[in-house]
Amino acid sequence: MRNTCHALAFFALAFWLGAAAQENSPEPTPKPSKLFEADATLAISLHGPWRRILRDVTDPQRYDGSLEFTDTAGQRQTISVQIGTRGLTRLEQVCDFPPLKLWFDKQQRKGTAFRGQGSLKMVTHCFTSKRYESYYVKEFLGYRIYNLISPYSFRVRALEVTYHDSERDARPFTRFAFLIEDIDDVAKRNDLVKLEVPEIHYTRLHPAQTSNYMLYQYLIGNLDWSVLSSRDPEECCHNTKLVGSDTGTGSIYPVPYDLDSTGLVDAHYAGPPDNLPVRDIRQRLFRGFCLHNSEVPPAIERYLAQRNDIVALFQNEPRLDNRTRGDTLRYIEDFYRVLRRSDAAERLTRTCRGRAPAAAAD
Repeated sequence: MRNTCHALAFFALAFWLGAAAQENSPEPTPKPSKLFEADATLAISLHGPWRRILRDVTDPQRYDGSLEFTDTAGQRQTISVQIGTRGLTRLEQVCDFPPLKLWFDKQQRKGTAFRGQGSLKMVTHCFTSKRYESYYVKEFLGYRIYNLISPYSFRVRALEVTYHDSERDARPFTRFAFLIEDIDDVAKRNDLVKLEVPEIHYTRLHPAQTSNYMLYQYLIGNLDWSVLSSRDPEECCHNTKLVGSDTGTGSIYPVPYDLDSTGLVDAHYAGPPDNLPVRDIRQRLFRGFCLHNSEVPPAIERYLAQRNDIVALFQNEPRLDNRTRGDTLRYIEDFYRVLRRSDAAERLTRTCRGRAPAAAAD
């Protein structure tokens, strides 16, 4: 009996000590939100040999650098990165600074907001002068518009980037930029895969989601895209990525990107394509497929339902001045003026492409 009492007393003491230790132990540090799960602008410092990068912009090599930021716990984080240039057409034609691609060190990104990110495209300022910053703010918001409409869309994260030259004593400068989600992640969260095919036929496209895509391009005044092919014989499509089943069967979903040559952004260097009947970058033209005409009315309803949230993106953006904000909101309201018409679907589909579906026999 005495041994039993001793044993019970021992277990009671052990339980009390364990509970006390658990009560006094520090709470585990929660992981920060993943990069594209947060909306707040992330301030980073990006160190690299900028003079060499800008001098050798057509060289496809990667340059060693580092990315620094303060995490949500107030800790300063440093991740080794490699920096490469992309979008050479834009740079060679008009820009002072190239768009970038960043590759992240696998070990150093662990436990940070950048965990799981192998490489990302970064949309940067085109010109040194801040007067052109609204272009890239509006392009960033253009991605956010489509996030409200379709899950088959690129998420983006706004950045305030301070550029430091790692090889010379140059004055740092700070500009707006944003990161674009990797297409593999877009596909994964929709239980699909990225498709790497040279071209497709429009009958493979998902009717409802393609109608969302077409009406989106009409909203932002974009004609610089294709969902069927591209100039690159290796991969479809021009300014569009495709996702679909890994079996190669089923519907294909288009994902739009590269929005700087749109009426919404209204960059002074952008112009309308030569092969279409438009005179100005702000002129809209619906280019959906006639096969999908029955899906245009539901798409219109979807955009009408999201009108207030789309407008709020621009109303609440502090990086836009009042003049730019007002001009952009008027451009968006012109789109909604068309959608509110009783014959909106009929008017839009007058310019559809391909064959309309055959009428049912009597």
